[in-house]
Amino acid sequence: MQGRSSLHKGLLWAAFCVALAGTNAGAETSGRATMDRLRTLEHGARNWQDRSQTLALQIFDRRGGQRARSLVMKTKRTEPGEDRTLTVFTAPAELRGTAFLQFAHSDRDAEQWLYLPEMERVRRITSRAKKQSFMGTDFSYRDLELLSDVVEWTEADASARSLGVVDWEGGKAERIELRSAGKEIGYERIVVTVAKPALILRRMNFFTEGDQPAKVLDLDQIRDVKGIPTPGRMVMVQPARGSRTEILVSNIGYDAGLSARLFSQRSLERSLDSIE
Repeated sequence: MQGRSSLHKGLLWAAFCVALAGTNAGAETSGRATMDRLRTLEHGARNWQDRSQTLALQIFDRRGGQRARSLVMKTKRTEPGEDRTLTVFTAPAELRGTAFLQFAHSDRDAEQWLYLPEMERVRRITSRAKKQSFMGTDFSYRDLELLSDVVEWTEADASARSLGVVDWEGGKAERIELRSAGKEIGYERIVVTVAKPALILRRMNFFTEGDQPAKVLDLDQIRDVKGIPTPGRMVMVQPARGSRTEILVSNIGYDAGLSARLFSQRSLERSLDSIE
């Protein structure tokens, strides 16, 4: 009897372990499936060839200091996972004409260049420099790359594991943990929050180590522009530093037929004329 009881307990424990393994496997599959569906939407119903937008930035430090920036950002997609973005500062006066150019790639690190009018030269952003703050904001150069990159990742780039479904603004959202598999992401892991059932990216938590995020990015005031869900407000917070950068997005336009000539290193010095 004791042997039969032990065997019965052993079978129950084995069944429990199999069920638990199945649950974890399902969670991982669910996270990847959600990210893959999101990527399919970006390439299909939400696809666009170019985008223009005006950004009003407010940068807040821990002491209550505040700085304002105005920018124009234009992006052109050349193929899935490949795009070029030109960002030009229009205010304040001391930053006017400063321009940033990024070539995002699906299979390697983005190429980035910064033009500083007072120095009259174009500076290439190296891999080491990508950890630095972008023009005093809470965004690093690496963060700017991730914003256009994260939806394009496959399982070969970054593993995706579902952390479960949470309540989100009267609905539901799935939290998905992304860890680098072959792509340099600059963080130990990134946890994205995707609102369901519409599948809209609403939050990104960036972790360097431990359980507390080094940065939190919220994408709010989602509006429909030509069938494309587009955030009207973005806020990047660095909890440990007590700083944040708020961005209000306006003048959003898609598929205006932007010229490819605008997105080149040669055009950086003349970019202010090109966007006005």
